[in-house]
Amino acid sequence: MLSRLAINIILLVGILSSTIVEGQCPKDSNYYSITYTGGNTNYVQEAVTTSHNEIVAVLQNPSNSTFVAKFTSNGNVIWSNEYSPDYPMVYWNSFPWYEKTKMEGMIMAKDSTYYIYGSTYEHGRAVSGGEDPPSHWAGLILHLDKYGSVISGRYIGNWRTDYAINGMMQLGNGNLIVYLRSLFYPFTSKLLCIDDANGIVWATPLQPNTLYSEVAEVKPVIKELSNGNIVVANGMVRNLADTLFQPWLPPVIFPPPLYYFNLFQIDGKSGTLVWQRSSQCPPLTNTHITKNFIPQIKGISELPGGNISFLADMYLPIDGLIYYNSQDFSKRAVNFITNSDGYFIKLYAYHQKGGSCSLQNVWQAGNKQVLLVKDTTNQQRIIFEIDENGQITSSKSFSSAISTELSSDFGLQQKSNAGYFIFQGDPYSTSFHLDITNAKGNDSCIQRPVAMVSEDLPWPWFVDKVHFPTIPPDVDMRYSLFNFSRKSYPLSQNTICQYQYTCCTDFIDTLHAHNVSICENETYTLPDNSRVNTTGSYYTKYHTERGCDSVVYFNVKVLKSPSHLTASPDTCLESPAGVQLKATGGYDSYSWNGLVIPDSVYTVHSVGTYWVTAENICGSKTDTIHVYDHCKFPIYFPTAFTPNGDGVNDVLRVPLANKNKFRRLSIYNRWGQLVFYTTTRDAGWDGKFNGLAQATGVYVYFLEMETLAGEKVNQKGTVALIR
Repeated sequence: MLSRLAINIILLVGILSSTIVEGQCPKDSNYYSITYTGGNTNYVQEAVTTSHNEIVAVLQNPSNSTFVAKFTSNGNVIWSNEYSPDYPMVYWNSFPWYEKTKMEGMIMAKDSTYYIYGSTYEHGRAVSGGEDPPSHWAGLILHLDKYGSVISGRYIGNWRTDYAINGMMQLGNGNLIVYLRSLFYPFTSKLLCIDDANGIVWATPLQPNTLYSEVAEVKPVIKELSNGNIVVANGMVRNLADTLFQPWLPPVIFPPPLYYFNLFQIDGKSGTLVWQRSSQCPPLTNTHITKNFIPQIKGISELPGGNISFLADMYLPIDGLIYYNSQDFSKRAVNFITNSDGYFIKLYAYHQKGGSCSLQNVWQAGNKQVLLVKDTTNQQRIIFEIDENGQITSSKSFSSAISTELSSDFGLQQKSNAGYFIFQGDPYSTSFHLDITNAKGNDSCIQRPVAMVSEDLPWPWFVDKVHFPTIPPDVDMRYSLFNFSRKSYPLSQNTICQYQYTCCTDFIDTLHAHNVSICENETYTLPDNSRVNTTGSYYTKYHTERGCDSVVYFNVKVLKSPSHLTASPDTCLESPAGVQLKATGGYDSYSWNGLVIPDSVYTVHSVGTYWVTAENICGSKTDTIHVYDHCKFPIYFPTAFTPNGDGVNDVLRVPLANKNKFRRLSIYNRWGQLVFYTTTRDAGWDGKFNGLAQATGVYVYFLEMETLAGEKVNQKGTVALIR
């Protein structure tokens, strides 16, 4: 037997060994390059990270199918689901209720659930080769829990309007801010504030002056400031030429289209407009720039001291000429800094030395802003940080797994500044890619050298051209519930390159899920102490002490209580094909006269009494059905009753001998006054009307019934009240 001292020595050695091994295998030293393939073309629209460095991404393909996927911090797929409107077609020759559904982005709520937003195309009824009302666009919001289950769906729109949701954020008080873009004349978009009770707190109309219109391809960017107000940036276009008049010089004409950054601030409590500024982007017409390029703000940050930074993707002139004569432009990531009232202070342009780049997305890490750009020549991705003064503090470059012209990237900062997640995809590819760096932001699989430079530039172009006229709020849309269906969207993954200590291996057990059954009104507690009470697939994620992922799945099924079981009414057998008996659906199995089958429908071919039983761990219940040889039966009704309180024949009821289906019973006095009425078979008349005993005499009854085949049978007669 070992002594206490020997045991303590063994325990100490074990602890030291564990510490040494864990030190040799830190999880933040791992990095990965992974390609995922789905059943359709797809690319990442937007993504968020959870507090545990899991990733949730919303992906879209050109055929307007949306799926949402969740990944571990090491890139393993936890779940992947496709979501679509749950409104099946009613008639084969009708239009589908909804199509072209497109979810454009997502946010993570403060309770760690997810809001996905976008739009759908709603059809009216098919009438004479057309639709009534006519089809239109409407905004959608999908609310998911951390397991991918649908919490709720919401619809924002109305017939004879066209709206889409292009942006969303959650305020510190929990309210949602929704950018509802108008796609119909007079193109009055709205900024909505929605509270926890799904009520509209305020709706601010956003209608530009007539020469300008919103750029449909540009998503608005929304940011809550420290004072509770909301700053919004979107794109505007002028499709008429503009003219610059100068003293003693001929006017300079700027041909359309002319693009503008439109910036404005909204009071977070009332929704009133605080200020609005606009700045024209450099003119691009008659230059080498592609005609389909649109400058776009992709991020907003509040700087220390109250200044505001707007990060944008745009072209800037590099030929040194007067700005309206410039012909040579280069693409840059731009930092447009204003004061707290939106007035211009500084402009910084960023690009790699001797090259150009396209801004992909932006996020904030403490007092620093992190930008993800793409080299426009070799498609390499570059992540660099800038401080509150707009100066570059670090930069890293990574090669591209997808180097097509249409490829796009989306980057995320891991929590606690523990590295980066970088998605890459192409709208017309069935695969998308994820690179995960280590805690220092390095990934030797794809890392490349880079030198980023910063330029301090003026902004000489037109300002404050766009204005929102003051118009009264107009809530011309309904905000209502919307049904979504969910189905699995399998993703296969292939690790192209990785660096991971071999002392542990990721373990994602998708083949041996734990099956759990609970009753209604019960909850099941997962190993991570999450409590669930709805049917669905759930997971618990562990980090092994050496840093690898271990994910265990639970299939929880809520069993329907047998107390809900009811069988169809008594029926008749007048067809050689038999008759179908039906019971309440939703149970795993049914016992029909002792025969256990999975169906709630049972076909019989002979008369008799049949019973059905539903039984599970939550209880058992049986109900019976009588099948008769014919469908129509005689009607029986008493000729008299004696409501004298002796306990015998005191209440007038429809006799149980009636096998027809009861509908209603009406009783009238000799003046035609209705003194009793019921639609409940077991209810009866006690001889009183308005609490007063009625006189002895003859009363008229009218009994309405229905045969077992559904044919109406009525009987009128008299009944004597005797005291």
